[in-house]
Amino acid sequence: MPASQSEVLVGRRYLERGFLDAAMKLFVRNAELVTAGDWTGLADRLMERNRINDAVRICELGSVPLPRDRFLTLGDAALKRKDIDGAMRLYELADADQDRWTRFVDILTRLPDRARQAVEVAERHLRNPEPETFDDGRAPRRIKAVK
Repeated sequence: MPASQSEVLVGRRYLERGFLDAAMKLFVRNAELVTAGDWTGLADRLMERNRINDAVRICELGSVPLPRDRFLTLGDAALKRKDIDGAMRLYELADADQDRWTRFVDILTRLPDRARQAVEVAERHLRNPEPETFDDGRAPRRIKAVK
């Protein structure tokens, strides 16, 4: 079925009125005629309703960037509520910075049953700098064991 500019127009009206599923259906059906602004508007409205999976799908389909700042804000709120899994998902989608991952691991280490997950997150997202070496220009001292 060929794309229809009329369906895109109707989809925009649905979006304005908050009928997101109807707008999404028409936008997906006529994807080649939908503008980046339409895709972004739909993704924003989906995010308002906490429909993260749909927002990610729409961003991919419309080739528009993910609302990274929004994901990070939602991830911070989820972490505050101790929604560990939700925060992790949002942080990974938004490619969270090291400070957020550090706070995340700090929260995990307060929960003894999440030790394995804390280690995995630290390995994946916290980059440990190489230990500093001290070189004073002198030969290394040999320590002799005493019995």
